[in-house]
Amino acid sequence: RGGLLTQASILSLTSDGTRHRPVHRGVWVSEAIFGRTPPPPPPNVEPLEPTPSSKPKATIRDQLQAHATHATFASCHARIDPLGFAFENYDAVGAWRTQERVRGGTGTDPVVDASGILPNGKTFQTPDEFKQLLVADIDRFAEAFIEQLATYALRRVMTVDDQTALKEIAAKTKQDEYRLRATLENLVLSDLFQKR
Repeated sequence: RGGLLTQASILSLTSDGTRHRPVHRGVWVSEAIFGRTPPPPPPNVEPLEPTPSSKPKATIRDQLQAHATHATFASCHARIDPLGFAFENYDAVGAWRTQERVRGGTGTDPVVDASGILPNGKTFQTPDEFKQLLVADIDRFAEAFIEQLATYALRRVMTVDDQTALKEIAAKTKQDEYRLRATLENLVLSDLFQKR
C-alpha cells in the first residue's frame, strides 16, 4: 500500500463505514500532514443526496464538484477536496476499487477518478503520484510534524509566538535529514520545551 496514508486504518477513520468521504479525508490530510485546520463548514449545508433513479449514476466526487460551485463553498473546497480525491480508489474500509458502486441511478457504475490539482497548482492522477508530491515537499511536512509533536509534548496549542522556535527546531532537524531521533532531541533541548 505504500505508507500510512493508504492504510485501511486511516482510510476507514475518514469514512462512515459504508461510504467513503473525500472531504473528511481531505480535512484529515490537511490537519495531519500540513498542520492546517480548515474552517468549519457553514451552518445549514445540505447533505449529498443519493442519485435519483431516473438520472445517470453520479460519483460522490461528481456530487461534491457540483456542490462546490456555490461561492460559499468553493474557496474551502478547492483546498480540501483534492486532498481527499487522491484516495478515490479506496472505498469506505480501504479496499482498492476501480469503479465506484453507486446506489440508484441508471447505467453502469462510474470509473473512479483519483486525479486532482493541489492549491500550489501541481497535478496528480493517482494516489501514488499524490504521495510523491507530498514527499517532494518534505520541509512543509516536517514543520507540520514538529508543530504537532510540540503540541503533544507541551499539552497546548502552538501560537504565533511559538513559530520562531518551531522553525529553529525544524532548521536544526533538517541538518540530520529530519530523522525522528534528531527531531525529538531538538524539541526537548529547545527553549520552547525547556521553559514551558
